[in-house]
Amino acid sequence: MGVTYSLYIAGTRFSGKTALCLGLYSKFQEMGLKVGYFKPVGQGVKIVDGVSRDPDVLLLKEVMELEESLDTLNPVVLGKRYLDNLLKDCDKLESKIRKGFDEVSKNKDILLIESPAIPELLTCCNLDMPRFSCEFKSKILFSLKGDEDSVVEKAVLFKRFIEQKGGETLGIVLNFVPLQQVERMRGIVSSILEGCGLNVLGVVPDHRDLTNPIVYDIVEALGAEVLTCSNKLENVVEDYMIGAMTPESAMTWLRRSIGKAFITGGDRTDLILTAIETKPSVIILTGNIYPSRSVLNSAEEKSIPVLLVPDDTYTTVTKLEFLTGRIVPSPKSMKKIQLTKKIIGEYVNWKRILDDFVESKRKRGNA
Repeated sequence: MGVTYSLYIAGTRFSGKTALCLGLYSKFQEMGLKVGYFKPVGQGVKIVDGVSRDPDVLLLKEVMELEESLDTLNPVVLGKRYLDNLLKDCDKLESKIRKGFDEVSKNKDILLIESPAIPELLTCCNLDMPRFSCEFKSKILFSLKGDEDSVVEKAVLFKRFIEQKGGETLGIVLNFVPLQQVERMRGIVSSILEGCGLNVLGVVPDHRDLTNPIVYDIVEALGAEVLTCSNKLENVVEDYMIGAMTPESAMTWLRRSIGKAFITGGDRTDLILTAIETKPSVIILTGNIYPSRSVLNSAEEKSIPVLLVPDDTYTTVTKLEFLTGRIVPSPKSMKKIQLTKKIIGEYVNWKRILDDFVESKRKRGNA
């Protein structure tokens, strides 16, 4: 299967895998290397032209300006109930992954391969990440949340799982590390990981500007209609607040809405006007209830986007949970994309990866 140097970025849900791919892609491309991206197995939570797509692949195809089709970049897309037809499709899925890899690795110096949300996905039919890392001759780089000590146990468990199948680990990047824990993760935790045979190639501090969505992401996630301030869709949303009380009892509570999304029905005019005065990042009106002209005028004056969505409040909040903890969830998050590249370049030891690439190239030349 080809001689392109490939690096398998593996981790768990919302552990910074996509951000790491984006940052490394940018860094290696700046150095004149031909870099590709591949996600053999994705999970479809977004419908594009009637087809289920993985949002990470949609993002990186646009941001990286990748020439390959979505079907090539991500040949297998699973739904929540992926086991229903899995057993009869295993051979077909394997063939699609092999074909996709062969296509996307052509004329590349380095291929970044992103694992699904869990490394063990499709172990039941031998289509898991460790198996393909061996076939693609990929080195595996873990990207895990470094927010608590249990990251060590998780990393060692994954390492053993991978090595039992013949895979090879290059190291680990600890992401989302709380600022008060950074030195501890660089010290004692990294020492323990190194002692367990895992090279620590980065300790990345938690940056809320990356994990918090922007208003545009909410528009996309909810299929919302933008009623005001379409030029303010890069506002960062720190949290969500649901308005279900009277305006008189809400003022003290609403003062905490600065930087948050305020969610309520479009018929709650007094409450919405009160919320606007506290300057939330966005107001989301549920139930397709169009607001009064006074609400729209006030929002325009305060430069606050107002969104209208068809769902009820509970459904709306449930859909928004998907955005929590995701890094650069849309191509419109240009500030976040640039910040991601900067952070990865600063806190991840990409030179160690480059050294491994050069050594691999030397060995192939001597073979």
